[in-house]
Amino acid sequence: MPRTYRLGRRSAQKDLTRTRIVEAAIERYIEFGISGTSMQQVARSADVAPGTLRNHFRSRDELDRAIVDQALAEMQAPDLSIYNGLSTIGERLARLSRETGAFLDRAGRWYKMWLREPMVTGVWVEAGAAYGATWDRLFRAALGSLADDADAMAILRATMHPTFFDAVRSGTRSTDESADLISAALTPWLEAGGRDRPNAR
Repeated sequence: MPRTYRLGRRSAQKDLTRTRIVEAAIERYIEFGISGTSMQQVARSADVAPGTLRNHFRSRDELDRAIVDQALAEMQAPDLSIYNGLSTIGERLARLSRETGAFLDRAGRWYKMWLREPMVTGVWVEAGAAYGATWDRLFRAALGSLADDADAMAILRATMHPTFFDAVRSGTRSTDESADLISAALTPWLEAGGRDRPNAR
């Protein structure tokens, strides 16, 4: 029985070391970018020996995969169920705006990482493509009959972008207040413009 206890403690210590390595890598990626961070620098920041880092992550791709998994778990992108019971474009845009704001709040440090250096190589490409597809489905479902309208989609993407959202917040509005303002401004334009433009359905 004592041996089981020691093994459990050793396993817990191993998990803590792994978490410390991942967190150290995230902080370095935010500050210096992915390309500006070496495995040796991650080990130093995590206060572990290079051999210890290699025991947990045999390659940079393995480390990046662990970071991607953590990002996905923390950010939790909304899914199409957010529109359940909603029938009008105004209702869907209001819900999308609120969900986007909540997502951006959850994704704060990950967005900082992306701003420092967009993730365009390795495991980041796959994760980025999956996230892009998720948001594309959300945008199309929000627009409904305007989903194939290039102008409507361009405006929706722009207003749901983190930079636009932060500009609306301007340090004085809450996330929900900003979301409500965005959807209130966007809905009439889509309802009116969607009917008038020839490429809209």
